[in-house]
Amino acid sequence: MNIKLPFFLIISAALISYSSHDKPGRPSLGEAGTVVVSVALKSHESLVFNSFDRYSRKYEFKNYIEKDTLITRQIKLSRPALWQYGNFLVLPTGPVLKIYSLLLLPGDTVLLKGINDGAIAMTKSSGYQKLLDSLITLPKEFYWYDAKSQQILVKDSGIKQFLQSIENTFSQNENRIDRLNVSALRSDWIRKVNKNIKYTAIAHLLQNKEINSSTVMDSVYKEMYADVNDILAVDAINNNVIMGAIVSYNAKKNDQNLNKDNFWATAAGVDTVLRKTALYKDYLKSAMEAQYINAPKEIMTIRQQLADISSRSPFLDTLYQVSGILAETFKDYSGAKQKLQNYAGGHYAYIMDADNQADNHEIKPTKYLPPILLYDFAGKKADFKQVVASNDYKLTLVDFWASWCIPCIMEMPALKRAEEKMKGKPIKFVTISIDKDQDISKWITAAKQNKLYGKAFQYRLANFKQSPLTKLIHIRNIPRYLLIDQQGNIIDDDFYRPSDERFQLQLMKHLD
Repeated sequence: MNIKLPFFLIISAALISYSSHDKPGRPSLGEAGTVVVSVALKSHESLVFNSFDRYSRKYEFKNYIEKDTLITRQIKLSRPALWQYGNFLVLPTGPVLKIYSLLLLPGDTVLLKGINDGAIAMTKSSGYQKLLDSLITLPKEFYWYDAKSQQILVKDSGIKQFLQSIENTFSQNENRIDRLNVSALRSDWIRKVNKNIKYTAIAHLLQNKEINSSTVMDSVYKEMYADVNDILAVDAINNNVIMGAIVSYNAKKNDQNLNKDNFWATAAGVDTVLRKTALYKDYLKSAMEAQYINAPKEIMTIRQQLADISSRSPFLDTLYQVSGILAETFKDYSGAKQKLQNYAGGHYAYIMDADNQADNHEIKPTKYLPPILLYDFAGKKADFKQVVASNDYKLTLVDFWASWCIPCIMEMPALKRAEEKMKGKPIKFVTISIDKDQDISKWITAAKQNKLYGKAFQYRLANFKQSPLTKLIHIRNIPRYLLIDQQGNIIDDDFYRPSDERFQLQLMKHLD
């Protein structure tokens, strides 16, 4: 939920809440609860925090208005979370990626401020008083793994020396945590993150195909496995990397003839002890879920790979059956959803729910906007709100393009295929050009060349730069696609491109 209030009111409310540090009546630190994150942004500035919960949600803070304001979001957390915001700068010395890390415990209230060149600073907090990267060292490799660099380091210094360097960073962070002026509970959560940092580096080493099992590697594997509950206690960027390392190293040690390039063959190669653990099952379920959300058509490949190993355990056979149901979503989304709810007592229905959660888009109503002028090819006027809101359609897909936009035109064949596939379904496809008044002839020529001329719902947006619609959805580049519901609410202001394999599946999902 995004809330926009006058600056002085929300600052006052924020300062009151910040004065009640860890008071009774708030959720116990680490338990489920709500966090309140506010960001002071200049006009038309925005930033996006990446979270690493099971849905990999992104939390956007956007200031659409013409003056500085405070954007506030209230978000439910099931457990502590490490959010990260990446700011890419191009400097004379070369490009630089600066990562800002925010450790949140349920119940925290945080006030941030956007400063020059996309940087952010913490102004007030009921929790940690600084961003995490100001409290402990977060190595670049924690965010950005470079396998080649790691191989060179290991080759030059040896595995034992490489592991010692990881331990040194861990110990230095522990010493810094000892000196922090925070409660014992908050200190403990930072220590858990520190363990995550340490074992992320070790996990990359364990997953390195060039490094064989050995007494040294067996030792760090056992140490990591013994500490896994602490390591994964916080939703952090590399949790799946760590779980994956445990699975892959176990499989590598258990089956020397393993096909290391086949994820599912590796998963099937673990020993019987790991195969019975919740960690193993959770990891494979999350892998299938992530694949379905991020690259849904790959579910067909997963199904083929699972077919070869499904007989090895009842759990793998269950995943094989689930993959078959997910594959059906491309043809009958509603039917597949019902099947998944009925299969195995509905235990796997969350996968399609996760797909919905991962979207995490702010709904933007258009009914309060002033009239938004559109023109058709004949010069006849229309109002955007009347065009997109209709009782005859459940969804409207709006494509913003221009005669000069080559990427826009390259997407049109895929869009046409999607239209044909969706024929007969309650969805309307609207195309809106942002060509200027002096380029109307170019718009018409390009429309004819791309077989848009004469089709229904073809428009040009008047006065693009000053249009209330442009300001509402912050259009800075095209092609851009909007998804709008029956009431005229924008439910996704940056929908997938038609060439993206998720485009059609997501339309099917919203039509469900």
